[in-house]
Amino acid sequence: MTKMRVPDSFEEAALETVRLLTAQEAAKVAGLSPQTLRDYSDADRPGRPTLQTALALDTACYEATGRAPFFESYTRQLAARTRRNARPVGDVLVEALDLPGAVGRLLDLIRRSRAVESPRGRAITASEGSAIMKAIKLQRRELDDVEAAVAAATEDGGIEARQMPEISHEQ
Repeated sequence: MTKMRVPDSFEEAALETVRLLTAQEAAKVAGLSPQTLRDYSDADRPGRPTLQTALALDTACYEATGRAPFFESYTRQLAARTRRNARPVGDVLVEALDLPGAVGRLLDLIRRSRAVESPRGRAITASEGSAIMKAIKLQRRELDDVEAAVAAATEDGGIEARQMPEISHEQ
């Protein structure tokens, strides 16, 4: 039975890293044993990866999947801790810190759904499509939060930026 982990914890990030890379590949990247990597995912065991090790693991995960589990965990923990304190509307950095994790999760869903070994091969199942659509909606909400923060932080309240026409990418 799998042990429950605190969501957004470094232990959860370590487990996600092992899932994305395999314990053997993660151990090779970190210069550690596979068991040490598995121990990092257990809150009852001593020791956690150093910042350098977490960065190396995130780099390998990002190159392989577009995800960076330790960075995602760190940014979500930072956002949660800073939201408890009163902060002025328009804290652009705090809002923007949510974007990389959300983008990584979206990319991971898309990659997994398009993998040959997925349930319908390269075709997307209804449940995979639903999960991807939810992740896209989350992206929109996160971007709306950043936009609102930028507008609030702008001297004119973002009026000038909102009056600019949308740029069309269609030819």
